Amino acid sequence: LYYLERILYGVAKAITEHISLSECYYEVKKIYSISILYFDIGKGDDYLYHGQNNFTGVHTGDRLEITTKEKDALVRKLPAEVFPEYFLIRVNEFNKVAVTPLEEWIEYLKTGCIRHDTTAPGLGEARKKLIYYNMSPEERHAYDEHLSAIMIQNDVLDGAKLEGRMEGMEKGIEKGRMDIARNLKSMGLDIAAIQKATGLLPEEIQKL
Repeated sequence: LYYLERILYGVAKAITEHISLSECYYEVKKIYSISILYFDIGKGDDYLYHGQNNFTGVHTGDRLEITTKEKDALVRKLPAEVFPEYFLIRVNEFNKVAVTPLEEWIEYLKTGCIRHDTTAPGLGEARKKLIYYNMSPEERHAYDEHLSAIMIQNDVLDGAKLEGRMEGMEKGIEKGRMDIARNLKSMGLDIAAIQKATGLLPEEIQKL
């Protein structure tokens, strides 16, 4: 019932938390308020709404520009450069094929699924996080142990290079990397993620 008041309060709180009493008003930060809604907020056909405080002439319809004098120069700026902007993403109203990166994100927010061929910024990283957090506690613990082992082995490898014992250790380290890659593959991680974790070639991982 009071959602608009709620987001207004959130914006006001963010503004006041990022400026101290001793600072000048020009230090006020511009806020972008993004609300991801899983409930029906009201009447409207779109799934994405954007609004802002603009000052428009009642009779002329023109947009007000503020003129200030800074360092002997006149500077004009629109209220839009200062006032907050609000985005309302109505997830349940999204019923189309995702084409743009924004639409792919909204599709993910609605379905929880991420395309394997996505190029939307951030969704690839989100998929890796999903894989991790969808593991059972035991699987997650095993994965963390593997990452820890990789870090230790990389440290050992660097030490071996410095001490001139690289050749004697390579076989053991290679076997350890293979074992880790085999375990990660059995846990369902994709080849790209395993390659990043172990440094093995994709062909080597596919053969495991």
